[in-house]
Amino acid sequence: MLSRVFTALSLISVILVVLYLQNIWLFTSLIFLVCIIAFYEWIKNKFNKILFGFILIFNFGFWSIFFILLGESYGYFDKTTLYILYGLIILNTGLFDTFAFIVGSKFGKTFIVKKISPNKTLEGLIAGLLASLFIGIIFCNMAEVSYWFVIYYVLGGLCAFVGDLLISYFKRKSDIKDTGTILPGHGGMLDRIDSHLLATPILIILGLFS
Repeated sequence: MLSRVFTALSLISVILVVLYLQNIWLFTSLIFLVCIIAFYEWIKNKFNKILFGFILIFNFGFWSIFFILLGESYGYFDKTTLYILYGLIILNTGLFDTFAFIVGSKFGKTFIVKKISPNKTLEGLIAGLLASLFIGIIFCNMAEVSYWFVIYYVLGGLCAFVGDLLISYFKRKSDIKDTGTILPGHGGMLDRIDSHLLATPILIILGLFS
């Protein structure tokens, strides 16, 4: 648990620094590196559907970079707001993951898809969605926007759950627990970004085109 916490704090620190510096080249390099490592793990673990894995992973990278580039080029938001919005999308998924893991591991009894992922419980899912609901309410209050916007964050939590479940399916097919060891306490890069693979692109697309 100690290594898990230390790794999580290190990752959070890196993300915060990149978002704070607001340098598109640094941001792009970090996203690209994450995608390269994740796709390497996909191949190394002999997950089938290589093309699907490539599209899934690099779709996350494309929309992450596209969001910042488009925003800067066409002035949808000022630079600071762009990075804050991206940070909120990542934060929403991170909080969903954290609360789902804590509550699910401590109090989870109702398994959702035990054959694919024995750790996914209804109690954990509800806790994660409540966390997304909470951050959505805070955002609506701070930004003074309609509370209907909370649905956006709850949808992000649901997408995070499906993304996590999707990677769990491939891990179960390959009979492995973790996709790698690059992140002590968390496993591989793919283990860490699984929830973001669907949540981030979908929330960005909805945000840009709604």
